[in-house]
Amino acid sequence: MKKLRYTYPFPLFVSWLLGALLLAWTTDLPLWKNLLIAGMPLLLSYVGMQYITNLRIRRIRKELFQILRTLESFRIDEPAPGPVEFVPTRYSLFRELQDYLINLIRRIQLDYTSNKQFTENAAHELQTPLAVIKGHIELLLQSPNIGEKEYDALGVILQNTNRLSKINQALILLTKIEHKRFQDEQLLDFKALLEEVLVNFKDTLRMYRLEFSTAYEEPLNYSMSKTLAEILLTNLIKNAIRHNLEDGYIRILLKDRLFQIENSGRPMEGDPKDLFKRFKRCSNTEESLGLGLSIVKRICTLYHLQIDYEVTGQNHRISIQFPEVH
Repeated sequence: MKKLRYTYPFPLFVSWLLGALLLAWTTDLPLWKNLLIAGMPLLLSYVGMQYITNLRIRRIRKELFQILRTLESFRIDEPAPGPVEFVPTRYSLFRELQDYLINLIRRIQLDYTSNKQFTENAAHELQTPLAVIKGHIELLLQSPNIGEKEYDALGVILQNTNRLSKINQALILLTKIEHKRFQDEQLLDFKALLEEVLVNFKDTLRMYRLEFSTAYEEPLNYSMSKTLAEILLTNLIKNAIRHNLEDGYIRILLKDRLFQIENSGRPMEGDPKDLFKRFKRCSNTEESLGLGLSIVKRICTLYHLQIDYEVTGQNHRISIQFPEVH
């Protein structure tokens, strides 16, 4: 490009100069008029070539941006992604690029589908043997012929089997969320939904002697899957209960485009946002799988909700900002 840029005007200059000298040789006009007469056709030719070049560049850019827009609109995580369809192009180079991209995307779709099916099948197939193991262990625990050591060993096996089953169920849920398997989307009143969810925690809150309060400043309505909204609220409340202090507190604030839950808890070192990662736990309690907040984070990402985790001393606060509905 640099070579063309600096050598392209040179032939025009030489042609212009030779034309002016030829006119000066054959006519009696002054030199400046000869230069002007010789330069006009060349100037018009130069302007015309520049116009044609810019016109072709605009066409090339237009077709290139059409390809880019098609790629941007493609989503592999849609429930039924179809083949990519590009706008027909007049340039052979772009046709080759489109064919290459179509083949590449087709291979990516096949790999994605295979990985998706393997993950779902593996997670579901694990449930049956885990249930069988759990059932046999429970039968052995009821047997009068086992000793105390065997009873304790079976108890440990049962505890870890239950834990493995819960992890598997959580991973199945994460897979379903990532693959958008929940289609029950509707406009939800989060105040009413929160009250429904809290009914399941009344006894637990009383048992842990936690001070609980809710504040509804403004209505919060948002369109999303009701199932996932219930899971979102349930996991946040479970997390606040599980990692609380004795005689601690839980406070929930609900207002326009904001859900906030605060609880007392142990001080933390490091970035609390790391708890949104899978299998990341702030305590070593056996009940904690390290997946509850990662499920919450995935739901927020799916519905474009901004989630934040702040820790100040013994105060833990999770805030979810809902986007403005237009």
